[in-house]
Amino acid sequence: EAAPKPKASARKKKGDSASSTTPPTPTPTITAESAPRLHEEGKESDDDSDEGSDKDSDETVK
Repeated sequence: EAAPKPKASARKKKGDSASSTTPPTPTPTITAESAPRLHEEGKESDDDSDEGSDKDSDETVK
């Protein structure tokens, strides 16, 4: 009983550690990469829209 008990505990601890360390690692990495990527894309889209509006405004003012 003493042998299987520590084995199960070690297995559970290892699995818990791996499971706990696996999700937090890819989550922040994906979020961090997805956040700046989405931000950049959104900024570019906004810039494009802003530029188009600015150009239109400039043309109208001109």
